[in-house]
Amino acid sequence: MDKKVVFLDIDGTLTTLQGTLPDSAKEALREASARGHQLVICSGRTITQVYPWLLNTGFFSGVVSGAGAEVRVGDKLVFQHLVDPDQQSRLVDFLEEREAYYYIQCTSGIYAPRYVIEREEKIFPGRLADPDQREEVFGRTYVAEDPHQISGVNKFLFFRAKAGVEEIREFCGDYFEFTESSFRRTGHVDGEITVRGYDKSEGMRQYLKAVGKDLADTIAFGDGPNDHEMLETAYTGVAMGNASDDLKEKADLVTDPIDRDGLYKGFEMLGLVG
Repeated sequence: MDKKVVFLDIDGTLTTLQGTLPDSAKEALREASARGHQLVICSGRTITQVYPWLLNTGFFSGVVSGAGAEVRVGDKLVFQHLVDPDQQSRLVDFLEEREAYYYIQCTSGIYAPRYVIEREEKIFPGRLADPDQREEVFGRTYVAEDPHQISGVNKFLFFRAKAGVEEIREFCGDYFEFTESSFRRTGHVDGEITVRGYDKSEGMRQYLKAVGKDLADTIAFGDGPNDHEMLETAYTGVAMGNASDDLKEKADLVTDPIDRDGLYKGFEMLGLVG
């Protein structure tokens, strides 16, 4: 078969939501990369949040991070789009006025106001209430003494906003775009805010442009709310068995959940392994 470019979400697709890579998924990556297919991480996580051990497997040809804000081929940065500083200040004010717990996801790391870091156990229940477990899964968070002044911003992640979904979407206007959270941790309005037009699908296009491949050569695997555009853009879109029903409806194929060998089975269905 022709060599494919396979774009892969991380949480719930490559790894379980507990942050582990099943043996079957690792074997799928090993076999597909050995056959010459390009495997590309395509995640809402910024590059500093992508598990180092995942990158160090040697299976991946590139990374689309920050939900499309940055694209790397190998270790080379080939595309980057940052939040405009004035729009950033406007968003910080909006979130703080609505008492949201928010994180600023940047090229250099993850930042949050001091009040957020001091109360993180309220955001993340269960094992993620433990600071060490939280850092292992999401990466280290640094204090933003003045969130308006943080530079190199890819996107925002927020929890427990005292605002309705429609109010948030109205605020976003033509510049920002709101996507409800993949994690749904709090029972309140949680989500991520990105620059409109710079999503995973745009990151895919930038990667393909850099390596000289076409959309006809693409496959995408995902499970969450920010994977819709990715699956719609790819020539073949695959939803994990643990994906939301609306994502499954948009997918060309549905495989099993990640913790039931779903990634390997999906690769097998498409002839990437086996």
